[in-house]
Amino acid sequence: MLALTHASNVTGAISPLDLIVPRAQQVGALVVLDTCQSAAHLPLDFRALKATGVDAMVLSSHKMLGPTGIGALVATEELLAAMPPVLTGGSMIEVVTMESSTFMSGPPRFEAGSQPLAQAAGWRTAVEYLAGIGLDRLHATEQVLTRQVLEGLTQVPGLRLVGPTDTTDRLGVVAFSIEGVHPHDVGQVLDAAGVAVRTGHHCAQPIHQRFGIHASSRLSFGACSTPEEVDRFLSAIADVRRYFQR
Repeated sequence: MLALTHASNVTGAISPLDLIVPRAQQVGALVVLDTCQSAAHLPLDFRALKATGVDAMVLSSHKMLGPTGIGALVATEELLAAMPPVLTGGSMIEVVTMESSTFMSGPPRFEAGSQPLAQAAGWRTAVEYLAGIGLDRLHATEQVLTRQVLEGLTQVPGLRLVGPTDTTDRLGVVAFSIEGVHPHDVGQVLDAAGVAVRTGHHCAQPIHQRFGIHASSRLSFGACSTPEEVDRFLSAIADVRRYFQR
């Protein structure tokens, strides 16, 4: 099995599925696509992904402005039928005896016990909100903001971008490091300026090792981000440089 991220939560780079998936198919590997980072930023169609050779995709509510504690697996009927249940309990069984059990088919087979109904309802509302904006429109807006921030950051002395330096095949996620300044210090200065970023490894230490850095600061765009907020961020980055290089 090949578990593949659709888009990196560090670099924002979108994986070239047309190059990777066929190689997995050549060796008979199942392809599971992790769309947690991309589902709220790109229009996704599992039927189209299936046609390219993707067997399943996973996504998470909290990455789509929804509640925590709930996610989804979308898979072909053939794969679901072949998979044994991960958990057992009420609602996913047909017959239980002292000697054996038979399980439901389809999605109920994997939904043992009481389901997180409140989280599911909240997730639906989040999905409807994003659909109301339009993911094509949202992605186009984020592309404009990403281009604006990349152009600004490339002018900052000692700043290194982690990942693509343009908007080709990428999401609105921009990670960077500043020479001589720890990412946690960067985050503290930006926080004081009213700019929220993530600092550290972003649950992805190996990719930081690949780029030869200990950690990074990460800016990401969402449905409510504006050009004015990008200007505020770039101004705060200039303050970081002035403060730590006095």
